[in-house]
Amino acid sequence: MLLNTYQKVLDLFQSGNGYRNASELKDAKITTVQIKELVNKGIVERVSHGHYWLVDEENGKPENYRMIEACKVNPRAVICADSACYYHGLIDKEPERLSVATLKTDRSRMQLNFPVSRHYYSDLAFEQDMKVIETPYGSIRVYDVERSVCDCIRFRNDIGADMLNLIINNFLERDSNQMDRLLSYADAMRVGKIVRIQLKQIEE
Repeated sequence: MLLNTYQKVLDLFQSGNGYRNASELKDAKITTVQIKELVNKGIVERVSHGHYWLVDEENGKPENYRMIEACKVNPRAVICADSACYYHGLIDKEPERLSVATLKTDRSRMQLNFPVSRHYYSDLAFEQDMKVIETPYGSIRVYDVERSVCDCIRFRNDIGADMLNLIINNFLERDSNQMDRLLSYADAMRVGKIVRIQLKQIEE
């Protein structure tokens, strides 16, 4: 690869805060052969099909990069359940698998460089209590904390008892006003009974 072409690629990625997709690279007249060469040399990382990251050995990837990359690969996806609880500070350690919500009708592939647990939602439930967080690297779509705790109870078999207990205990230590919101959401989503049973078991 010519030096000026290499510098052009670096400038393009840096102007995008490290991330670029295939369409942007094509518009800049960067060929797939050139990108493949950079990937093979370890200069660029293939995040997923059609999405790339300029490797930064000094600073590494941004905070919550897995959430950012999942939302880049599928702009309709929403971070949910235990991963959303991690984002909101209910747990200190990021779950090994990123929990992501998508519509039942969404068949977009989400093959990333880390494990993903995908949960499918109906149209009615999907957009409720969702927030969009803007970062310099891209948007993070994430459910709010009450909904996320509720979803953790729904997906308790996937999350595991120890993690669920930790999430609920940390939630209960927060402002008690949040409990009313949690139960109101649970009732609206028709899982109020199971949420109350789980909360009672923890409190006992």
